[in-house]
Amino acid sequence: MWAPGGSAQDAGGRERGQRQGRGRPVFGKISAIQSDSIQVTGPDGNEVRLKLTSSTEYRKDWQPANLADFKVGDPVMVRTDQPDGKGTTAVMVASGQFLMQTGRGGAGGEGAGGGIFGTLGKDFVMGEVKEIDPPRLTLTRTDKVSQTLELNEETSLRRGRESITMADIQTGDHVIARGAVENNVFVPKNLNVVSPEQWKRMQEMMARGPGAPSAPNAPAAPTAPPSPQNPPEPHN
Repeated sequence: MWAPGGSAQDAGGRERGQRQGRGRPVFGKISAIQSDSIQVTGPDGNEVRLKLTSSTEYRKDWQPANLADFKVGDPVMVRTDQPDGKGTTAVMVASGQFLMQTGRGGAGGEGAGGGIFGTLGKDFVMGEVKEIDPPRLTLTRTDKVSQTLELNEETSLRRGRESITMADIQTGDHVIARGAVENNVFVPKNLNVVSPEQWKRMQEMMARGPGAPSAPNAPAAPTAPPSPQNPPEPHN
């Protein structure tokens, strides 16, 4: 059996799979970032420094991104090249909606209070828009609780990576917002409208639970039984 630090003698090719992004992720906030390395400080205060290579992938709000899109202080998930999260190389660096979904504790379930983004309803809100009364939106959150958001001139509104205005938001839209509660109303600092495809994908991931693979492998097509090498000759 292959062990961290051992040789690549795993008959199942496990080491190759881990180097393609299947290692355990590290969660935290960026405390230092350079062209060839990233340092992440976890919720427990421990710091982890990982190498960045030409093969490192970047994701922000479910979209491909670049190293320049990340800065010190950003909450991130860094998937390493080892299954115990103690690898030396970053295979993928992700933030935004992707992290909110896959972060510890999940985004809308019982463990939401322990997620990297904080507590659902206090630090972030995600759900479906039910009412629009500018500058307020009323959502039904993923935990079925209704909550009102109050936008202001400092709220950044986006649909994916495109800037929008409140007039572009419609009932039925799914949104994710980060901010804080002020005077008993949640005031978003950032609000992103999620496409139906992205929302469906997030719901599927939430149903599988945190740490689950992002998508199941497609089932293999059934294999036809081999033809006999010497078929019987027809009877006259």
